[in-house]
Amino acid sequence: MADYLFLIPALPLLAFAINFIFGRNFIRDKAHWIAAPAVFASFVLSLIVFFNIRDKGEALDKHLFTWIPSGSFHIEVALHVDQLTAVMLLVVTSVGFLVHFYSIGYMQGDPGYFRFFSYLPLFVFSMLMLVMADNFLVLFVFWEAVGLCSYLLIGYYFQRRSANNAAKKAFIVNRIGDLGFGVGIMWIFSAFGTLNFFGDTGVFHLAETGTVSGRTLTGISLLLFMGAMGKSAQFPLHVWLPDAMEGPTPVSALIHAATMVTAGIYLIARAHPIVEQSQTAMWVIATIGALTAFMAATIAITQNDIKRVIAYSTVSQLGYMAFALGTGAWISAIFHLMTHAYFKGLLFLGSGSVIHGMHEEQNIQKMGGLRKYMPITFWTFMAGSLANAGVVPFAGFWSKDELITGAWTSSVFPNWGKVIAIIGLVSAFLTAFYMFRLVFLTFYGKPRFDEHEVHVHESGPTMTIPLVLLAIPSLLVGFVGFPPDDGRIHHFLAPVFESGSSTTEAAAPPAETASLYVLQETTTDEHAANETAAAPAEHHISNATKWTFAILSTIVALSGIFVAYLTYITGTISATAVARRFNGIYLFLYERWRIDEFFDRNVVQQLKRFAMFSWRVIDVGIIDGTVNGMARLVTGLSGRLRTLQTGLVANYALAIALGMVVIIGVYFAAFSDLLR
Repeated sequence: MADYLFLIPALPLLAFAINFIFGRNFIRDKAHWIAAPAVFASFVLSLIVFFNIRDKGEALDKHLFTWIPSGSFHIEVALHVDQLTAVMLLVVTSVGFLVHFYSIGYMQGDPGYFRFFSYLPLFVFSMLMLVMADNFLVLFVFWEAVGLCSYLLIGYYFQRRSANNAAKKAFIVNRIGDLGFGVGIMWIFSAFGTLNFFGDTGVFHLAETGTVSGRTLTGISLLLFMGAMGKSAQFPLHVWLPDAMEGPTPVSALIHAATMVTAGIYLIARAHPIVEQSQTAMWVIATIGALTAFMAATIAITQNDIKRVIAYSTVSQLGYMAFALGTGAWISAIFHLMTHAYFKGLLFLGSGSVIHGMHEEQNIQKMGGLRKYMPITFWTFMAGSLANAGVVPFAGFWSKDELITGAWTSSVFPNWGKVIAIIGLVSAFLTAFYMFRLVFLTFYGKPRFDEHEVHVHESGPTMTIPLVLLAIPSLLVGFVGFPPDDGRIHHFLAPVFESGSSTTEAAAPPAETASLYVLQETTTDEHAANETAAAPAEHHISNATKWTFAILSTIVALSGIFVAYLTYITGTISATAVARRFNGIYLFLYERWRIDEFFDRNVVQQLKRFAMFSWRVIDVGIIDGTVNGMARLVTGLSGRLRTLQTGLVANYALAIALGMVVIIGVYFAAFSDLLR
């Protein structure tokens, strides 16, 4: 099977090449016949690889070629698929194919149809290569390729200024995070002498054997997380993601559900042998994740754009994954990544169906009563909303409950973990509230639009079939995590997160232990000042604790739904009255914590002033002044000299005669002694 690994990313790449080269003149509106089958074939191959790894329990490796052979800096391009990669491959290709299928109906008639179906498979190819990379440099190359594809897709409607601005914002904000990631890779090579992940001489094994100081591991971990903050939209680098809704809705589902935004979570999970050695880095990751989850949830409750509400929900759920990583719940984070990909992809595609049926209207305040017009969209959207809210037995319940339980019981931060768990519960209440605020305002009540002018209709089969297919895992996929901390997903991923690198012969811990690693702070005489974490220790969660949090999470989710019901269905709670009563808080949340304004005032405008100063003083005043000054000097001097050229033969004859006299005078003066 390893010999065929290259086909998984190669097929989408081939589809991109064909559509990009021949699409404009030959393929045109048939471009989906190239892209969609290629991604589906990648999904089938990924499924085969998944079962192969599940049955044999061994990672697959395939060397492709040597990229950089330069002394000790030796970079191979090779594919590595272990249990973690296998899960990512299934998520990316399955959601990717459904997005391609959905786009056939959604993008029908678009003048750039072939271009759209060129960018989509290129994006899938880049993401597949990212998760299959076996060293940091190859991962970084395709990390940047994913960023490029996101720029192209977010700015797909390049005729619109808002789309161009959103694409540039996403690109620039991600470059900030990628700067840290790039520096981190340089530091890794400097500290370890290699960029390879695996093997006895790989980075992960060397990090676990204590060959590098704790301070170095902390610095590297924080730089890697800086890259993850950009891609996975963690505070304060989250500001690009809501604006990225300017792209077509299928792009939102692909980028903001299953692929790009999960790249940062995957990076930290993949690099866990480095990150788990630093308690400082773990604390930073957990804290920023919890802040991101709460912040985005509070903003989402005030937004009226249907896609923007779901976008802030994505930011919030990414915060959940991040604080799970920070508290050592590695498998729980990947479990939530997987469930989130399906129900959030469903919600984005469902919102696209609503927008399509409402003739491009996105304001939920101008909707209402759509369930009778769009029954398939309604029921599938309801399934995604219940999963996102964490209602049992939907997928989001199992993974989100596990994250919160893991934070509460984590021994990485016994006290701080409980604070994070409480923040997670509060955010879960807000999640249930804003999701059903969205559902009630969109699908319930009386229509708030003119039914004679706006002819609402259900979307066609190419759009509704993917909704149904995504609704199924949104309901059922969570059961791979049952029983909690000891389900099939935990046993499958346990070998990746055991103590030691993938090549060390260590006994696999119980799945329950592997999903919620306990990191214990250790100090040595050599690094007494460093905060490092020891190897994972056994950590068991009692059934009483599991049941307590399962019941508590359910109560919290149902409470959020009930408050939304009282507010937007019965009118018992007046949203308008609450907004007026707490007008300052409402405006603060509606204006998205004014973070964009803060960045504009303190970063953008300051850099703009510095740029203006550099232009006027340094560029124009000094550089141009020096160059132009030399030009003026030459011009003035030549202007003086040109007066010698009169054009009169008599003057030239006189000058020649005078020159001869001067020459003869110099000759006689020099050789006067010899002449005597």
